Amino acid sequence: MSGATITPTIGDPRPGYGIRVRKDANRSLAVADADCPCGQFSRAAKGDVEVEALVIGYGRHRRDECPIPAIRAAAARQYAALQHSMNKRRK
Repeated sequence: MSGATITPTIGDPRPGYGIRVRKDANRSLAVADADCPCGQFSRAAKGDVEVEALVIGYGRHRRDECPIPAIRAAAARQYAALQHSMNKRRK
C-alpha cells in the first residue's frame, strides 16, 4: 500500500453517519472522520491531537448543538452514562 493516501471514510462501500477512529499500527498515525445526519458536522482529522479534538467536538455537537431532537437525547443519555461510569471509578 505504498503511495496510498489515508483518507477516512465511514462505512464504505455504503457510507453512513457516525464517527470512526482508526490507528495505523505501523506508523502510529491516528485517523478519524465524523458525519452527523443533520449535515452541520462533517469533518476528518489526522494525528493524535486532531483526532482527540474531533471526537470531543463530535460528542459536544451531538449533545448540545444538533437540531435533531432524537440525536440530542441519545447523546445526552450516553454522556450521562459516561459521567456515571467516571464517578464510580473515583470511589
